[in-house]
Amino acid sequence: MSDHGLVLKADQDFWSDSQIAALSQLGLSRASKGDLQVFFHQSQRTGLDPFARQIYMIERGGRYTIQTSIDGFRIVAQRSGNYGGQTMAEWCGTDGVWKDIWLESTPPVAARIGVYYKGSDKATYASAKWDSYANPSSPIWKKMPDLMLAKCAEALALRKAFPNDLSGVYTTEEMNQADAVEKKPESPSKAKTPALHIEPAVVIFTEEETKYIKDVFNEVKTITDIDQLREIWSEDKKYLDVNIDGITLKDLISNRVAELKAVTPAVEVTE
Repeated sequence: MSDHGLVLKADQDFWSDSQIAALSQLGLSRASKGDLQVFFHQSQRTGLDPFARQIYMIERGGRYTIQTSIDGFRIVAQRSGNYGGQTMAEWCGTDGVWKDIWLESTPPVAARIGVYYKGSDKATYASAKWDSYANPSSPIWKKMPDLMLAKCAEALALRKAFPNDLSGVYTTEEMNQADAVEKKPESPSKAKTPALHIEPAVVIFTEEETKYIKDVFNEVKTITDIDQLREIWSEDKKYLDVNIDGITLKDLISNRVAELKAVTPAVEVTE
């Protein structure tokens, strides 16, 4: 939970000095007063705690985006008192046939989910296309393409159903494609095979494997879904003892899970 001095109060109209100092420590030291005002408004409107990392503002190319996890969207919808649950996720391929489970070896072309507004028997549907949201270079998108695309569809549906509460806020999954960076392949003459430290010895990985491991480390730091972290633990067991910058992947995942458990309230979602 946040320190008492950092808690947003109903009668506030801007961040306090102590809150500004805390936001600077969270990476917003360069944000303009206007950007901070928008972030304040969205934090107060959604009721999500920026100091518990339930909602945060990220700079990309000199512009700021306000983000939360899909759990944050669910919390806001449930707190509104008008959340009536959601449909099961569905996926389709190029044939346009919707399925309630994705078993293909290739990623789905699109995903869709419907959200119910309390008292209505008609769901508000939204669909997310792979080409619009996927980050193919991301380890988590490679491993769980159907789950990640379904989260984007759910976020779109929740925003459509609750525009007064969620407009202007995006989920991490929706913004993953913005994090994709095109890199020119290194010429063979300059290519190197870095060594990563694994307790208790040094193991040499291929260049491609080393890049993958570093991508996993970077992604774990930004993931806001405990299930995704558990999936990485299960799928990448052979890398759990890899040590980068003084911490193993095992400890990094464990610490991230502990952080999320400490700040994320339990939310019941009906499917």
